[in-house]
Amino acid sequence: MKKIFLAALTAMALCSYSYAQDDEDEYEEDEAPAAAAPAPAPAASESSAPAAAPAQSGAGFFGLGLDLTDAIINGGVQKFYATIKVAPNMELSIIFGLYHHGETTTENKASGGEVDHGDDYTQLSLGVGFDMFIAQILLPISVGGELIYTHPAEDNMQLTLNAWAGFRASLVANFYLTGKVGLGFDYYDVETATDEDTRLDVGFKTQLQLHWFFM
Repeated sequence: MKKIFLAALTAMALCSYSYAQDDEDEYEEDEAPAAAAPAPAPAASESSAPAAAPAQSGAGFFGLGLDLTDAIINGGVQKFYATIKVAPNMELSIIFGLYHHGETTTENKASGGEVDHGDDYTQLSLGVGFDMFIAQILLPISVGGELIYTHPAEDNMQLTLNAWAGFRASLVANFYLTGKVGLGFDYYDVETATDEDTRLDVGFKTQLQLHWFFM
């Protein structure tokens, strides 16, 4: 009987010890610190804010333009522009000009005879130009220049260098009007049968361009 009693006490002690261990383990699990919540991302500083977009040139990659100054003041369109956008704020233009001056004929009303003066010629121009849009205050502001070689007649030449600053306005979709003012240099070399004359003209110039960007 005594042995049975001792065995029962031993079993109860073992059960109590096992229960205490399980309860302690559960307590430790409950007391374990919760996983640290991820720290909130730092607010973006003002310095990391995206920079203001640069002034934009005409929408589209490729466009055609003409010099309205020639059409309005000089009486005929003499220069055309094939303009390529090489960067969001920079354009490069190939300049081509064609102007034909017809021969003057004089008719004598009394005799009915005609005299041809032989003053006809074809003027060709070829050059390059660029425009960089540096800022936008109400309208995009551009700076640029152009270099144009003109062959007005045999043995005659004109070399033109212009430095421009101007504004561009959007008339309708893909049509842009650009007004420019700047300083121009014109070098002339005119050769005749007996002489060769050279001259350099310097002065302020204005220009009005119309561009259509269709690509």
